[in-house]
Amino acid sequence: MPTPWVIEVRLGTRPDAAPLRRAIVEAEDEAAALRLVLAQAEQDVSAARAGLQDDGQEEVFSTAEASGRSEHHAGEARDAPAGNLV
Repeated sequence: MPTPWVIEVRLGTRPDAAPLRRAIVEAEDEAAALRLVLAQAEQDVSAARAGLQDDGQEEVFSTAEASGRSEHHAGEARDAPAGNLV
């Protein structure tokens, strides 16, 4: 009979680190649960790579902006809001 498993993947050993991935799956045993989570992760990576191939530069800028860095391009003033050409 399948049992619900909560799988959290963390990077590092800090107890306060947020999980990179958290999944709830139903499986017969621990190994089957881990295989399901691995399959989900592989699908997510594949979809992300496909998105990068479609919009490579745009995705890089979105990631940089999400991390709080500001991108400047030729023709933009450094103090202008992002996306407004000067």
